[in-house]
Amino acid sequence: MKRKLVSLLLVGAMVLAMVGCSNGGSSDSGSGDDAGSADTKTEEPAADEGNTATETADTSGLADKDYDTGYQPKKDTYKIYCTYKLVHDWYDAIEVGVKGAVEDMKAKGVTIDYEWYAPVGADANDQVNSIETAVGQGYDMILVDVNQESLTEPAVKTAIDNGVKVGLFASADLPNSGRSFFVGNNDNYGDGASIAEAVCEKMKEDGKKQIAFLSGTIGATSHEDRLQAFKDTVEKYPDIEVVDEQRDDDMVENAISITEAWLQAYPDLGGILCNNMSNPVGACQAVADAGKAGQIVIGGMDHDLRTLNYLADGTLYVACIQNCYDMGYKAIYEAVRVIDGEAPTQDVTDVGSSLAFKDDAQTYIDLLFSK
Repeated sequence: MKRKLVSLLLVGAMVLAMVGCSNGGSSDSGSGDDAGSADTKTEEPAADEGNTATETADTSGLADKDYDTGYQPKKDTYKIYCTYKLVHDWYDAIEVGVKGAVEDMKAKGVTIDYEWYAPVGADANDQVNSIETAVGQGYDMILVDVNQESLTEPAVKTAIDNGVKVGLFASADLPNSGRSFFVGNNDNYGDGASIAEAVCEKMKEDGKKQIAFLSGTIGATSHEDRLQAFKDTVEKYPDIEVVDEQRDDDMVENAISITEAWLQAYPDLGGILCNNMSNPVGACQAVADAGKAGQIVIGGMDHDLRTLNYLADGTLYVACIQNCYDMGYKAIYEAVRVIDGEAPTQDVTDVGSSLAFKDDAQTYIDLLFSK
């Protein structure tokens, strides 16, 4: 079983309290050629609020109760540029954590001036351009969710060579890049293996023998790691045949079309493995529309409401849900420490993930999406 369902439920309480802040409009879809086109979020410190971190920091919503929020920043204002793979609900959930940290810093009398940028569609070249442009704009730190290692790593190194501190967050680390820290899910391969094992065991139990892989963006490190884990895990089940592997480019519509084609080409298809947040939605919709809900064992990633509803009704068999809140929250805290010249709390902060099944679905829905 993947890690800490209970911790995800704790984080859900904070996300519930703040989810209205994350819906719509928080991610800018402008061109990465101009880092200034990103959304700028300046939070002014509230007057006359507490003088010490222990007096003012509210850690009640953190999944990790042991995380040290007692650090007192050395400056009044910090300017941070955040760039990630694409505009997507998954990143909205991460920004909820960013906003939680910003609010904590406000209570300390500190302003966090951050920009939150991604292209509408995953584009590694756009990310490189945005990093290069941000270097000359006076940021204290650039936070990067790596799109494609081979393209993003040189840009990270160049930024560091130009005197800009870089931290990495969310889905992929570049440990040899000179980055200051990584905060995120550091076991994408493990997540993929856990999903695949759960699906294959269920297929074995049900006597199903054909499986297909639905993947996201070519070159995206987290997607490639999970896909490799799918392949390695399924190889351990000699009675299960991989009939096809397709990419949907993180688009639900593409996932629907691909799955519809599979249902026609492989009438005995017994399982589908999905490696991002979008493709289980599309796969489940196509399967449900074909009247085959519950007949094909589907496993996928994360906490889209549609995914959780499909989990609740049995169309989706298993979901691996990442702790997005802590990715954003801890990235800001670690950034402030490093900007101040202090060492990060940890070189790598792994926020973890959990497998969720049908019986878990309503709990997640209530915590994350109830008004």
